[in-house]
Amino acid sequence: MKVVTLLAAVDETKCNGDKRCQRICPAGAIRVEAGLASVDPERCVACGKCVDVCTEEAVRLNVRPEPRILAVDVAAADPARVEEICRKAHCRPALQICACTGTEAREVAAAILGGAKSPEDLVLMTGIGSGCGIYCMGVVFRLLDAAGVRVPEDPRWHPLSLSLWDVPDELARKYPDYYLDEDRKVLSG
Repeated sequence: MKVVTLLAAVDETKCNGDKRCQRICPAGAIRVEAGLASVDPERCVACGKCVDVCTEEAVRLNVRPEPRILAVDVAAADPARVEEICRKAHCRPALQICACTGTEAREVAAAILGGAKSPEDLVLMTGIGSGCGIYCMGVVFRLLDAAGVRVPEDPRWHPLSLSLWDVPDELARKYPDYYLDEDRKVLSG
């Protein structure tokens, strides 16, 4: 869940049309057409990545007229399916998988059950990935995969994580002193 209080705006007199902002936007809110960037206010999640990447300082964040809440009602989703997706992704449902937004695994699973088919959909529905986008994305990809959703390649997303579940079995066997297999068994429950 994220409360969005800001909105990106482009100063057209400074925009050079290089599309850096478009390529980095996790919500697909910025499009460059005819050499000028424009922001879709319905898609902007105020991540600030466009501001950071713009070499011309053409993008800024302004206060939104009305805050926007990005959240999915977990109670509206089938609890057994939410639990199943989380279990397959090796997540406890209440696990906070995004420190930037406080989004839990169960909210992402509920969003997937509600129709999310990509990380971009999940950003727009829950706000996840609209902060640093580093640590949560690996788990997001595991949850999507657990639900049977295949995500096409996109340079904005990197399906890497720092998870015990991502260590190859042969590596776990090579280094038994790290007890990786034992940890997996304990965490699987």
